[in-house]
Order: sequence, then structure tokens, then C-alpha cells
Amino acid sequence: MIMSTARDYIQPSKEAEYKKLIEKLIIETRKEEGNEGYTLYKDRENEGEYVLLEFWDSQESLDRHFKTEHFMSIVPEIQKLQVKPSEVNTYVKEIEYD
Repeated sequence: MIMSTARDYIQPSKEAEYKKLIEKLIIETRKEEGNEGYTLYKDRENEGEYVLLEFWDSQESLDRHFKTEHFMSIVPEIQKLQVKPSEVNTYVKEIEYD
């Protein structure tokens, strides 16, 4: 299992536009083979900050995601709304508890 986080820093005046784009990205990404979760959260304390929590069955699935039409068309539009670049981190599951 792979978890990826993508933190976006959006201009406050562009949040509505961002949410429309992100919704399209979420809908399409959840259809992808190997996607096990893709959810947006808004930072409670910092205006314009969001984080996508992504769960993938493998690194290969995540790599395919980066090459999809929806990712390649929507992400550049999101980047236009940012006050600074996204921060992306990827993690691998180490221990599973019951």
C-alpha cells in the first residue's frame, strides 16, 4: 500500500474554482485501477490550504495516475491558482494493526 499526500496552497479568492477542478480530479481518479482512496481535506487553521490523501495498491498504480489524461489536464489548471507550489510526499505502509 502506498499513501501519497499533496498539499496545495490556493489563493483564497480562487478556492471555489479550485474545488471545481479538484472535484473532477477526484471523480476520475477514483475510477482508476489501483486507487484505494482519494479525498480532499481543508486545513482548519490556514486559509487556502488543502491536502489530498491518496491511497494506492502499488507504486506502479500511482505512476500510471500521473500519466492519465485527467491528471495531466487538471493539475496545470490547479497550479495557476496556487500561491506556492504543491508539496507532495509518498509513504509506504510498514506495519498493519488489526
